[in-house]
Amino acid sequence: MIKILEKLRKNAFWSIDALKGGGVKKHYREIQLVLNNPNSDEARYIRHKNLSNILEHTIKTVPFYYDIPLNLAQLEQFPVINKQIVREKFEHFRSLDYKNRHMHEVSTSGSTGKPFKILHDGNKRDRNTADTIFFAERAGFELGSRLYYLRLWDKQYKKNWLLSLLQNISMHSVDNLSDHNVAKLISALEKDKSNKNLLAYTSALDSICKYLDKNQKDFGQRKFKVNSVIAIAEALGSDVKNKVLEYFGTEVVSRYSNSENGILAQQKINGQTGNFEINWASYHIEILDLNHDRPVDPGEPGRIVITDLFNYSMPLIRYDTGDVGVLQQDPEHHTVSFARIEGRKMDMFTNTKGEYVSSHIIHHILQFKGIEQFQFVEEENGIYIIKLKVSERLDDRSERTLHDRYMEYFGEDAKIKIKYVDDIPLLPSGKRKLVINNAIAKQRNLVKKTQEMDKLDLVN
Repeated sequence: MIKILEKLRKNAFWSIDALKGGGVKKHYREIQLVLNNPNSDEARYIRHKNLSNILEHTIKTVPFYYDIPLNLAQLEQFPVINKQIVREKFEHFRSLDYKNRHMHEVSTSGSTGKPFKILHDGNKRDRNTADTIFFAERAGFELGSRLYYLRLWDKQYKKNWLLSLLQNISMHSVDNLSDHNVAKLISALEKDKSNKNLLAYTSALDSICKYLDKNQKDFGQRKFKVNSVIAIAEALGSDVKNKVLEYFGTEVVSRYSNSENGILAQQKINGQTGNFEINWASYHIEILDLNHDRPVDPGEPGRIVITDLFNYSMPLIRYDTGDVGVLQQDPEHHTVSFARIEGRKMDMFTNTKGEYVSSHIIHHILQFKGIEQFQFVEEENGIYIIKLKVSERLDDRSERTLHDRYMEYFGEDAKIKIKYVDDIPLLPSGKRKLVINNAIAKQRNLVKKTQEMDKLDLVN
Protein backbone atom coordinates (compact mmCIF):
# COMPACT_ATOMS: atom_id res chain seq x y z
CA MET A 1 0.00 0.00 0.00
CA ILE A 2 2.82 2.41 0.90
CA LYS A 3 4.59 1.83 -2.41
CA ILE A 4 1.33 2.38 -4.29
CA LEU A 5 0.81 5.73 -2.54
CA GLU A 6 4.37 6.79 -3.31
CA LYS A 7 3.92 5.90 -6.97
CA LEU A 8 0.63 7.79 -7.07
CA ARG A 9 2.33 10.90 -5.65
CA LYS A 10 5.07 10.65 -8.29
CA ASN A 11 2.57 10.23 -11.13
CA ALA A 12 0.40 13.03 -9.76
CA PHE A 13 3.38 15.41 -9.71
CA TRP A 14 4.27 14.80 -13.36
CA SER A 15 0.61 14.90 -14.40
CA ILE A 16 0.11 18.31 -12.79
CA ASP A 17 3.33 19.53 -14.41
CA ALA A 18 2.05 18.31 -17.80
CA LEU A 19 -1.24 20.21 -17.32
CA LYS A 20 0.79 23.36 -16.62
CA GLY A 21 2.78 22.95 -19.82
CA GLY A 22 5.46 20.47 -18.77
CA GLY A 23 8.03 23.09 -17.76
CA VAL A 24 9.66 21.02 -15.02
CA LYS A 25 9.87 17.89 -17.19
CA LYS A 26 11.49 19.86 -20.03
CA HIS A 27 14.12 21.28 -17.67
CA TYR A 28 14.65 17.88 -16.03
CA ARG A 29 15.42 16.23 -19.38
CA GLU A 30 17.89 18.96 -20.30
CA ILE A 31 19.66 18.66 -16.94
CA GLN A 32 19.88 14.89 -17.43
CA LEU A 33 21.37 15.32 -20.89
CA VAL A 34 23.99 17.88 -19.84
CA LEU A 35 25.11 16.26 -16.59
CA ASN A 36 24.99 12.65 -17.72
CA ASN A 37 26.94 13.45 -20.90
CA PRO A 38 28.98 16.51 -19.88
CA ASN A 39 31.62 16.20 -22.60
CA SER A 40 29.24 15.56 -25.51
CA ASP A 41 28.90 18.11 -28.31
CA GLU A 42 25.19 18.47 -27.53
CA ALA A 43 25.84 19.24 -23.85
CA ARG A 44 28.50 21.82 -24.76
CA TYR A 45 26.13 23.42 -27.29
CA ILE A 46 23.28 23.65 -24.76
CA ARG A 47 25.51 25.24 -22.12
CA HIS A 48 26.93 27.76 -24.63
CA LYS A 49 23.44 28.62 -25.92
CA ASN A 50 22.01 29.13 -22.42
CA LEU A 51 24.92 31.38 -21.44
CA SER A 52 24.70 33.45 -24.65
CA ASN A 53 20.93 33.85 -24.25
CA ILE A 54 21.07 35.14 -20.66
CA LEU A 55 23.91 37.57 -21.47
CA GLU A 56 22.08 39.00 -24.48
CA HIS A 57 18.81 39.31 -22.53
CA THR A 58 20.63 41.02 -19.66
CA ILE A 59 22.31 43.64 -21.85
CA LYS A 60 19.02 44.44 -23.62
CA THR A 61 16.67 44.61 -20.61
CA VAL A 62 18.58 45.17 -17.34
CA PRO A 63 19.48 48.84 -16.64
CA PHE A 64 22.61 48.00 -14.62
CA TYR A 65 24.21 46.59 -17.79
CA TYR A 66 23.09 49.16 -20.38
CA ASP A 67 26.65 50.43 -20.88
CA ILE A 68 27.82 47.05 -22.26
CA PRO A 69 27.52 47.03 -26.11
CA LEU A 70 25.45 44.15 -27.46
CA ASN A 71 28.28 43.15 -29.79
CA LEU A 72 30.46 42.61 -26.69
CA ALA A 73 28.11 40.16 -24.97
CA GLN A 74 31.00 38.10 -23.61
CA LEU A 75 31.10 37.03 -19.97
CA GLU A 76 34.43 38.81 -19.35
CA GLN A 77 32.80 42.17 -20.22
CA PHE A 78 30.48 41.90 -17.23
CA PRO A 79 31.65 43.22 -13.84
CA VAL A 80 31.82 40.94 -10.80
CA ILE A 81 28.94 41.79 -8.45
CA ASN A 82 28.03 40.81 -4.88
CA LYS A 83 25.19 41.03 -2.37
CA GLN A 84 26.04 44.59 -1.36
CA ILE A 85 25.94 45.89 -4.94
CA VAL A 86 22.60 44.17 -5.60
CA ARG A 87 21.16 45.55 -2.33
CA GLU A 88 22.17 49.11 -3.18
CA LYS A 89 20.96 49.00 -6.79
CA PHE A 90 18.13 46.48 -6.49
CA GLU A 91 15.80 48.08 -9.08
CA HIS A 92 18.65 48.45 -11.59
CA PHE A 93 19.10 44.66 -11.59
CA ARG A 94 15.47 43.96 -12.51
CA SER A 95 14.70 43.11 -16.14
CA LEU A 96 12.26 45.60 -17.65
CA ASP A 97 10.61 42.72 -19.53
CA TYR A 98 9.49 41.24 -16.19
CA LYS A 99 8.64 44.41 -14.24
CA ASN A 100 4.87 43.97 -14.46
CA ARG A 101 4.77 40.19 -14.02
CA HIS A 102 4.27 38.29 -10.79
CA MET A 103 7.64 37.28 -9.32
CA HIS A 104 8.59 35.06 -6.39
CA GLU A 105 10.69 36.82 -3.77
CA VAL A 106 13.51 34.82 -2.18
CA SER A 107 15.06 36.27 0.98
CA THR A 108 18.09 35.24 2.96
CA SER A 109 20.21 36.66 5.75
CA GLY A 110 22.82 33.90 5.64
CA SER A 111 25.51 34.20 8.27
CA THR A 112 25.89 37.98 7.95
CA GLY A 113 22.54 38.95 9.43
CA LYS A 114 21.96 41.49 6.63
CA PRO A 115 18.74 40.74 4.70
CA PHE A 116 19.20 40.00 1.01
CA LYS A 117 16.45 39.34 -1.49
CA ILE A 118 16.25 38.31 -5.13
CA LEU A 119 13.34 37.78 -7.50
CA HIS A 120 12.69 34.52 -9.38
CA ASP A 121 10.42 34.19 -12.41
CA GLY A 122 8.25 31.12 -13.04
CA ASN A 123 10.71 29.49 -15.44
CA LYS A 124 13.51 29.85 -12.90
CA ARG A 125 11.28 28.21 -10.29
CA ASP A 126 10.64 25.28 -12.64
CA ARG A 127 14.39 24.96 -13.27
CA ASN A 128 15.13 24.85 -9.55
CA THR A 129 12.45 22.19 -9.05
CA ALA A 130 13.99 20.09 -11.84
CA ASP A 131 17.47 20.56 -10.32
CA THR A 132 16.14 19.44 -6.93
CA ILE A 133 14.59 16.27 -8.36
CA PHE A 134 17.70 15.41 -10.38
CA PHE A 135 20.21 15.85 -7.56
CA ALA A 136 17.95 14.14 -5.01
CA GLU A 137 17.80 11.13 -7.33
CA ARG A 138 21.59 11.25 -7.62
CA ALA A 139 21.68 10.59 -3.85
CA GLY A 140 19.16 7.73 -3.94
CA PHE A 141 15.85 9.57 -3.48
CA GLU A 142 12.78 8.71 -5.53
CA LEU A 143 10.08 11.27 -6.14
CA GLY A 144 7.00 10.49 -4.03
CA SER A 145 8.84 8.79 -1.16
CA ARG A 146 8.96 10.13 2.42
CA LEU A 147 11.37 12.99 3.10
CA TYR A 148 12.40 13.90 6.65
CA TYR A 149 13.52 17.50 6.23
CA LEU A 150 15.52 19.12 9.06
CA ARG A 151 16.12 22.84 8.67
CA LEU A 152 14.99 26.15 10.16
CA TRP A 153 11.35 26.31 9.08
CA ASP A 154 10.84 30.07 8.91
CA LYS A 155 7.90 31.80 7.22
CA GLN A 156 9.47 31.67 3.75
CA TYR A 157 9.94 27.90 3.71
CA LYS A 158 7.29 26.48 6.07
CA LYS A 159 4.66 24.41 4.26
CA ASN A 160 1.06 24.02 5.36
CA TRP A 161 -0.02 20.58 6.55
CA LEU A 162 -1.86 19.74 3.33
CA LEU A 163 1.09 20.59 1.06
CA SER A 164 3.52 18.70 3.29
CA LEU A 165 1.14 15.70 3.20
CA LEU A 166 0.87 15.79 -0.60
CA GLN A 167 4.66 16.15 -0.98
CA ASN A 168 5.23 13.48 1.70
CA ILE A 169 7.48 15.77 3.74
CA SER A 170 7.98 15.44 7.49
CA MET A 171 9.22 18.83 8.76
CA HIS A 172 11.53 19.06 11.77
CA SER A 173 13.04 22.34 12.95
CA VAL A 174 16.72 22.45 13.90
CA ASP A 175 16.15 25.13 16.51
CA ASN A 176 14.62 22.58 18.86
CA LEU A 177 16.73 19.43 18.63
CA SER A 178 16.57 18.59 22.32
CA ASP A 179 17.19 14.99 23.40
CA HIS A 180 13.44 14.59 23.79
CA ASN A 181 12.73 15.72 20.21
CA VAL A 182 15.59 13.71 18.73
CA ALA A 183 14.21 10.63 20.51
CA LYS A 184 10.77 11.30 18.96
CA LEU A 185 12.38 11.61 15.51
CA ILE A 186 14.30 8.34 15.96
CA SER A 187 11.11 6.62 17.09
CA ALA A 188 9.28 7.92 14.00
CA LEU A 189 12.06 6.65 11.73
CA GLU A 190 11.91 3.24 13.40
CA LYS A 191 8.16 2.89 13.00
CA ASP A 192 7.98 4.31 9.48
CA LYS A 193 7.94 1.44 6.96
CA SER A 194 7.94 3.69 3.88
CA ASN A 195 10.97 4.54 1.73
CA LYS A 196 12.62 7.13 3.97
CA ASN A 197 15.06 9.93 3.10
CA LEU A 198 16.89 12.54 5.14
CA LEU A 199 17.65 16.11 4.05
CA ALA A 200 19.25 18.05 6.90
CA TYR A 201 21.70 20.64 8.07
CA THR A 202 25.00 18.93 8.83
CA SER A 203 24.83 20.12 12.44
CA ALA A 204 21.41 18.46 12.79
CA LEU A 205 22.80 15.14 11.54
CA ASP A 206 25.65 15.58 14.00
CA SER A 207 23.20 16.14 16.86
CA ILE A 208 21.25 12.98 15.96
CA CYS A 209 24.40 10.86 15.75
CA LYS A 210 25.71 12.21 19.06
CA TYR A 211 22.36 11.37 20.67
CA LEU A 212 22.61 7.81 19.33
CA ASP A 213 26.20 7.60 20.61
CA LYS A 214 25.02 8.55 24.11
CA ASN A 215 22.11 6.12 24.07
CA GLN A 216 23.77 2.95 22.82
CA LYS A 217 22.06 0.93 25.55
CA ASP A 218 18.65 1.83 24.10
CA PHE A 219 19.45 1.53 20.41
CA GLY A 220 22.42 -0.84 20.35
CA GLN A 221 23.63 -1.59 16.84
CA ARG A 222 20.26 -1.02 15.19
CA LYS A 223 20.26 0.88 11.91
CA PHE A 224 17.43 3.17 10.85
CA LYS A 225 17.65 2.29 7.17
CA VAL A 226 16.99 5.18 4.82
CA ASN A 227 17.32 5.45 1.04
CA SER A 228 19.24 8.71 0.91
CA VAL A 229 20.88 11.27 3.19
CA ILE A 230 21.83 14.73 1.96
CA ALA A 231 23.68 17.22 4.17
CA ILE A 232 23.11 20.89 3.45
CA ALA A 233 24.04 24.39 4.65
CA GLU A 234 27.25 23.47 6.50
CA ALA A 235 30.49 21.63 5.75
CA LEU A 236 30.35 17.84 6.11
CA GLY A 237 33.28 16.29 7.96
CA SER A 238 34.36 12.65 7.86
CA ASP A 239 33.22 12.20 11.47
CA VAL A 240 29.56 12.88 10.65
CA LYS A 241 29.86 11.01 7.35
CA ASN A 242 31.07 7.87 9.10
CA LYS A 243 28.46 8.06 11.86
CA VAL A 244 25.57 8.52 9.43
CA LEU A 245 26.72 5.44 7.51
CA GLU A 246 26.95 3.51 10.79
CA TYR A 247 23.48 4.42 12.04
CA PHE A 248 21.46 4.86 8.85
CA GLY A 249 23.19 2.36 6.58
CA THR A 250 23.45 4.91 3.77
CA GLU A 251 26.23 7.14 2.52
CA VAL A 252 25.58 10.81 3.16
CA VAL A 253 26.48 13.29 0.43
CA SER A 254 27.09 16.99 0.87
CA ARG A 255 25.13 19.50 -1.20
CA TYR A 256 26.34 23.02 -1.99
CA SER A 257 23.50 25.45 -2.62
CA ASN A 258 22.24 28.90 -1.73
CA SER A 259 18.82 30.54 -1.55
CA GLU A 260 19.37 33.16 -4.24
CA ASN A 261 20.47 30.67 -6.91
CA GLY A 262 19.71 27.04 -6.07
CA ILE A 263 21.70 23.79 -6.17
CA LEU A 264 25.24 24.54 -7.35
CA ALA A 265 27.02 21.24 -6.69
CA GLN A 266 26.70 17.93 -4.86
CA GLN A 267 28.90 14.97 -4.02
CA LYS A 268 28.23 11.71 -5.82
CA ILE A 269 27.34 8.45 -4.08
CA ASN A 270 30.35 6.11 -3.96
CA GLY A 271 32.60 8.82 -5.35
CA GLN A 272 36.24 7.88 -4.86
CA THR A 273 37.51 11.48 -4.78
CA GLY A 274 34.84 13.12 -2.63
CA ASN A 275 34.62 15.87 -5.26
CA PHE A 276 31.43 17.83 -5.86
CA GLU A 277 29.68 17.42 -9.20
CA ILE A 278 29.03 20.95 -10.44
CA ASN A 279 25.60 21.85 -11.82
CA TRP A 280 26.98 23.05 -15.16
CA ALA A 281 23.49 22.57 -16.64
CA SER A 282 22.03 25.53 -14.74
CA TYR A 283 25.05 27.69 -13.87
CA HIS A 284 28.36 28.87 -15.23
CA ILE A 285 30.98 28.89 -12.50
CA GLU A 286 34.30 30.72 -12.24
CA ILE A 287 36.95 30.65 -9.52
CA LEU A 288 38.57 34.06 -9.15
CA ASP A 289 41.50 35.26 -7.08
CA LEU A 290 40.69 36.04 -3.44
CA ASN A 291 41.56 39.71 -3.89
CA HIS A 292 41.43 40.39 -7.66
CA ASP A 293 38.90 39.68 -10.42
CA ARG A 294 41.09 37.26 -12.33
CA PRO A 295 40.96 33.46 -12.68
CA VAL A 296 43.15 31.31 -10.48
CA ASP A 297 45.05 28.25 -11.67
CA PRO A 298 43.37 24.83 -11.29
CA GLY A 299 43.93 23.51 -7.78
CA GLU A 300 44.21 27.02 -6.28
CA PRO A 301 41.56 28.34 -3.86
CA GLY A 302 39.50 31.30 -5.02
CA ARG A 303 36.13 33.03 -4.81
CA ILE A 304 33.20 31.11 -6.25
CA VAL A 305 31.54 33.37 -8.85
CA ILE A 306 28.20 32.25 -10.33
CA THR A 307 26.33 33.16 -13.49
CA ASP A 308 22.73 31.97 -13.18
CA LEU A 309 21.59 30.79 -16.62
CA PHE A 310 17.84 30.81 -15.94
CA ASN A 311 16.75 33.75 -13.78
CA TYR A 312 15.62 36.16 -16.49
CA SER A 313 13.59 38.38 -14.12
CA MET A 314 16.67 39.43 -12.14
CA PRO A 315 19.83 38.03 -13.76
CA LEU A 316 22.81 37.38 -11.50
CA ILE A 317 25.81 37.57 -13.83
CA ARG A 318 29.26 36.91 -12.31
CA TYR A 319 27.79 36.96 -8.81
CA ASP A 320 30.39 36.56 -6.05
CA THR A 321 28.79 34.16 -3.59
CA GLY A 322 31.28 35.03 -0.85
CA ASP A 323 32.33 31.37 -0.76
CA VAL A 324 35.75 29.92 -1.49
CA GLY A 325 36.38 26.78 -3.52
CA VAL A 326 38.93 24.81 -5.50
CA LEU A 327 38.32 23.48 -9.02
CA GLN A 328 39.90 20.29 -10.26
CA GLN A 329 39.66 18.01 -13.26
CA ASP A 330 37.96 14.98 -11.75
CA PRO A 331 39.90 11.89 -12.90
CA GLU A 332 36.92 9.69 -12.07
CA HIS A 333 34.28 11.47 -14.16
CA HIS A 334 36.51 13.49 -16.52
CA THR A 335 34.77 16.78 -15.79
CA VAL A 336 35.74 19.90 -13.87
CA SER A 337 34.43 19.59 -10.32
CA PHE A 338 34.89 21.17 -6.89
CA ALA A 339 37.75 19.44 -5.11
CA ARG A 340 36.91 21.50 -2.01
CA ILE A 341 34.37 24.07 -0.92
CA GLU A 342 35.79 26.03 1.98
CA GLY A 343 32.72 28.06 2.85
CA ARG A 344 32.72 31.82 3.06
CA LYS A 345 35.93 33.80 2.77
CA MET A 346 34.92 35.32 6.11
CA ASP A 347 34.97 31.79 7.55
CA MET A 348 38.58 31.03 6.65
CA PHE A 349 41.54 31.45 8.95
CA THR A 350 44.68 33.43 8.38
CA ASN A 351 47.89 32.26 10.04
CA THR A 352 50.28 34.61 11.80
CA LYS A 353 51.88 35.39 8.40
CA GLY A 354 48.53 36.56 7.02
CA GLU A 355 48.19 33.54 4.71
CA TYR A 356 44.80 31.85 4.28
CA VAL A 357 44.40 28.47 5.96
CA SER A 358 41.68 25.97 5.08
CA SER A 359 38.80 25.90 7.56
CA HIS A 360 38.74 22.09 7.22
CA ILE A 361 41.50 21.88 9.84
CA ILE A 362 38.84 22.36 12.54
CA HIS A 363 37.66 18.76 12.17
CA HIS A 364 40.92 17.43 13.65
CA ILE A 365 39.54 18.50 17.02
CA LEU A 366 37.15 15.54 16.99
CA GLN A 367 40.07 13.21 17.64
CA PHE A 368 39.72 14.34 21.25
CA LYS A 369 37.05 12.53 23.28
CA GLY A 370 34.09 14.19 24.96
CA ILE A 371 33.71 17.18 22.62
CA GLU A 372 30.01 17.78 21.92
CA GLN A 373 30.24 21.18 20.21
CA PHE A 374 33.10 23.44 19.14
CA GLN A 375 33.78 26.77 17.50
CA PHE A 376 36.99 28.45 16.34
CA VAL A 377 37.32 32.23 16.56
CA GLU A 378 40.16 34.29 15.08
CA GLU A 379 39.93 37.45 17.18
CA GLU A 380 42.94 39.28 15.79
CA ASN A 381 45.73 38.28 13.48
CA GLY A 382 47.64 35.71 15.51
CA ILE A 383 45.07 35.46 18.33
CA TYR A 384 42.68 32.47 18.34
CA ILE A 385 40.00 31.14 20.71
CA ILE A 386 38.79 27.53 20.60
CA LYS A 387 35.40 27.25 22.30
CA LEU A 388 34.42 23.80 23.54
CA LYS A 389 31.23 22.32 24.93
CA VAL A 390 32.30 19.02 26.48
CA SER A 391 30.82 16.15 28.43
CA GLU A 392 34.05 16.09 30.44
CA ARG A 393 36.79 18.71 30.55
CA LEU A 394 40.02 17.74 28.77
CA ASP A 395 42.93 16.90 31.02
CA ASP A 396 46.11 19.02 30.91
CA ARG A 397 47.90 16.66 28.56
CA SER A 398 45.04 16.62 26.03
CA GLU A 399 44.74 20.39 26.20
CA ARG A 400 48.47 20.75 25.48
CA THR A 401 48.25 18.28 22.58
CA LEU A 402 45.28 20.17 21.13
CA HIS A 403 47.05 23.49 21.59
CA ASP A 404 50.23 22.26 19.89
CA ARG A 405 48.29 20.67 17.02
CA TYR A 406 46.76 24.00 16.03
CA MET A 407 50.02 25.90 16.57
CA GLU A 408 51.26 23.90 13.56
CA TYR A 409 48.51 25.45 11.42
CA PHE A 410 48.34 28.97 12.82
CA GLY A 411 52.06 29.55 13.41
CA GLU A 412 54.62 29.06 16.17
CA ASP A 413 53.96 32.59 17.44
CA ALA A 414 50.17 32.12 17.54
CA LYS A 415 48.32 32.77 20.80
CA ILE A 416 45.66 30.10 21.30
CA LYS A 417 43.16 30.05 24.16
CA ILE A 418 40.87 27.09 24.94
CA LYS A 419 37.57 28.25 26.41
CA TYR A 420 34.89 25.93 27.85
CA VAL A 421 31.27 27.03 27.24
CA ASP A 422 27.79 25.73 28.05
CA ASP A 423 26.57 26.00 24.45
CA ILE A 424 27.49 27.20 20.95
CA PRO A 425 24.36 29.17 19.95
CA LEU A 426 22.68 28.74 16.58
CA LEU A 427 22.56 31.57 14.07
CA PRO A 428 19.13 33.07 13.23
CA SER A 429 19.27 30.84 10.11
CA GLY A 430 19.35 27.75 12.33
CA LYS A 431 22.91 26.91 11.32
CA ARG A 432 25.79 26.61 13.76
CA LYS A 433 28.83 28.66 12.79
CA LEU A 434 31.99 26.62 13.37
CA VAL A 435 34.45 29.32 12.30
CA ILE A 436 34.31 33.05 13.01
CA ASN A 437 37.00 35.32 11.63
CA ASN A 438 36.70 38.62 13.47
CA ALA A 439 40.14 39.66 12.20
CA ILE A 440 38.94 39.92 8.58
CA ALA A 441 35.80 41.77 9.67
CA LYS A 442 37.83 44.29 11.69
CA GLN A 443 40.24 44.77 8.80
CA ARG A 444 37.36 45.46 6.39
CA ASN A 445 35.81 47.97 8.78
CA LEU A 446 39.15 49.73 9.10
CA VAL A 447 39.54 49.94 5.32
CA LYS A 448 35.97 51.23 4.99
CA LYS A 449 36.54 53.93 7.62
CA THR A 450 39.80 54.98 5.94
CA GLN A 451 38.03 55.29 2.59
CA GLU A 452 35.25 57.37 4.17
CA MET A 453 37.83 59.68 5.78
CA ASP A 454 39.61 60.06 2.44
CA LYS A 455 36.31 61.08 0.81
CA LEU A 456 35.71 63.68 3.52
CA ASP A 457 39.20 65.12 2.99
CA LEU A 458 38.52 65.44 -0.75
CA VAL A 459 35.22 67.24 -0.09
CA ASN A 460 36.82 69.63 2.38
